[in-house]
Amino acid sequence: MRCKICNEKFDASKHFNRKTCFKKECIDEFRIQTLQKEALKNLKKIKDQNKLEQKERFTSMKINSKGNVFKKQLQDEINSLARKTDLYFKFNLCIDCSKPYGKQQDGGHFNSVGSNPSIRYNLHNIHSQKSDCNRNGLGGGKRLEYYEGLQGRYSKEYADFVRYEIALEYKTIKLTNKEIHDKIPIVRKLNRDFETFKFNDPIEARNMMNTIIGIYTKGFKSKD
Repeated sequence: MRCKICNEKFDASKHFNRKTCFKKECIDEFRIQTLQKEALKNLKKIKDQNKLEQKERFTSMKINSKGNVFKKQLQDEINSLARKTDLYFKFNLCIDCSKPYGKQQDGGHFNSVGSNPSIRYNLHNIHSQKSDCNRNGLGGGKRLEYYEGLQGRYSKEYADFVRYEIALEYKTIKLTNKEIHDKIPIVRKLNRDFETFKFNDPIEARNMMNTIIGIYTKGFKSKD
């Protein structure tokens, strides 16, 4: 075995994994070199960690600066999903006035975004409306007509679930901008792959997609 410092041969048969000969200066020099290498390794780890933290801070700042943009993007995708669900089941008439949608089919909220922001992304709260019914009505639409439309299309039990229960169940939901940002690709994929799904009924479809999106866990279950 040769010494790592002076390169002289020494007998290491009784000293497993020894790197230097037995001269004090070689032992001391090897110890110093080892400490220096460890210090450089630790310094690199610290630098790499700092780079990672800076990147994460930058990403977080970027996401926070676009919080409202992401809210709108997620809402647009959710609304699109609600419209596709209604068309899938051939609901071609406005939930409010029972007339054809005309030029524009909106995803209208029963409980409005302004008064109930915690359930703005809940698919049970969003059904297809004519644009003028959605934008010129009270709150998220013509509230009485909307309720009657839900009752006529589904049942009074479901209409009451939309009207009362989901708002009570989700009084407050605090989604961070990053959480909202991370939900967007999930809903986009649901929209892209929508035609590949097989649904038995629109309530089941909304239950399932809410679960996949992962914001709302309580679905509608009939008591009958």
